[in-house]
Amino acid sequence: MQQRPSEAEVVNLIFQEYAAGQSARAIASALNAEGIAAPQSGKGTGTWNPSTISGNVKRGTVILNNELYAGRRVWNRLTYDRDPDTGKRQSRLNPPSKWKTKTVPDLRIVDDALWGRVKAHQDDVRQAMNPAGILTDRP
Repeated sequence: MQQRPSEAEVVNLIFQEYAAGQSARAIASALNAEGIAAPQSGKGTGTWNPSTISGNVKRGTVILNNELYAGRRVWNRLTYDRDPDTGKRQSRLNPPSKWKTKTVPDLRIVDDALWGRVKAHQDDVRQAMNPAGILTDRP
């Protein structure tokens, strides 16, 4: 019987594959084909999808943007308010100056070099998908 990889091994594999140029879609497909269960959430199906891997860079969500994997715990990224008309909770991104960060080396899964390669690849992908420069910050 084949031993299932630990969560840390799966996270490290995702980082390695993405840094090597694999897309989040290709990585999710391979993980599903290998029968590796995705993280469970309230609405989770137990299968991987690209957004589980790539998430939201600004909000620091899911696998490739979770600084905890690089040994940094970040909190106070978001503020939550209720819409007075609908009563639904809405999240708003706080400015980085309000974020709180603590180094937690015992929780590190990927080293700084791998983290940096993934961030560089994400930047390259974003630029390739934004040829007109619409999303680029302008002076």
